[in-house]
Amino acid sequence: MKVILVDDDKAMILILKRIMNKIEGVEIVNTFNSSINVLEFIKDNCIDMVFLDISMPGENGMELARNIYHMSPSTDIVFITSHREYALDAFEIYAFDYIIKPVLKERVERTIKRAFEKRSLLIKKIPEKEKNISVYLLGGIDVSSKSLGTVKWMSAKSMELFIYLLLNRGRNISKNVIIEDVFQGMPLKNAENYLKTSVYQIRKAFEPHVSNSILILKNGYYKLECSEFYVDCMDFEKSVGRIKEINEENIKDALDTEKIFIGELLGDRIYYWSISENEKYLNLYLNLAIKLVKYLLNNRDLNNASYILKKIIKLDALNEEANCLLMRLFEAQKDKNSLIKHFQDYERMIKKEFGVNPGCEIINFYEKLLKSFSEHR
Repeated sequence: MKVILVDDDKAMILILKRIMNKIEGVEIVNTFNSSINVLEFIKDNCIDMVFLDISMPGENGMELARNIYHMSPSTDIVFITSHREYALDAFEIYAFDYIIKPVLKERVERTIKRAFEKRSLLIKKIPEKEKNISVYLLGGIDVSSKSLGTVKWMSAKSMELFIYLLLNRGRNISKNVIIEDVFQGMPLKNAENYLKTSVYQIRKAFEPHVSNSILILKNGYYKLECSEFYVDCMDFEKSVGRIKEINEENIKDALDTEKIFIGELLGDRIYYWSISENEKYLNLYLNLAIKLVKYLLNNRDLNNASYILKKIIKLDALNEEANCLLMRLFEAQKDKNSLIKHFQDYERMIKKEFGVNPGCEIINFYEKLLKSFSEHR
């Protein structure tokens, strides 16, 4: 797969090159620090995918994307940006994906994998039971079919309604409940019209991807037919449910399950009705990840433990148990400077957030770890 990178941030281009150079089958054929000469290059070369920043000097990324799409509709456009507010505009240009900085390696890998699947360049045995539609909601929103790729949303509300019904797992939801949750604050007549429009738009969006209607309306109740969907957060929840205690027999399954969770539910999108769902999946992840780290530390797998701990701290910086485990990791790595620095950072954060010092237990634990360095001399 031939890829070009367009970003005025040289550090970002370097990060993307490091990630993609490790992905088999990806060739970065050129990089650009501005929009100048990009169209000319695409015109003269067959490019499969463009990773594109939105905010650049001269022609902005959004306008460049439109021109790329008109010149080469088969070229997939992936926006990588810190500007969350442009997401809907990006998908209206038929963006293949939209990734918020800072960029996670797993997020880029997933995008590349889906692009390979779209082009049938990735040879993969697909079990007959595999679902036709893949829905990724952890770390962002990504809906696609094996045959046609990304589902094109006609509006932000139709996408929101789809996710709302999907997370209700095929249950019948009354019109009034939907209006209260998804269209709250609107005059009733407007809300009813928006609901009807969004239902129509969902059906049109999935029409090219599935043979039957996925959204059923009966006696004033709406229901999403979910049998054709693979949903990552539901797969994650099911996998976590299989893992009661981590041991030698299930450690691989536990590590694979942890990798499914690449970020919070819906990424940067927060809906009133999704807050409790997000908390549920975040708590599932944190409970699994803490158990995993304890097992990994006990078995001296410090690299995996370090990776998962950093992920936990990024999600829940004040998690006392995770911070204790990270200090334990530094002690196991014989890294006294990192241990001291981390405790001082944690202490400052606690004082800033709550106006108090860390609890006695974590202070005593830290001092015990510090003392171990003297004893090892």
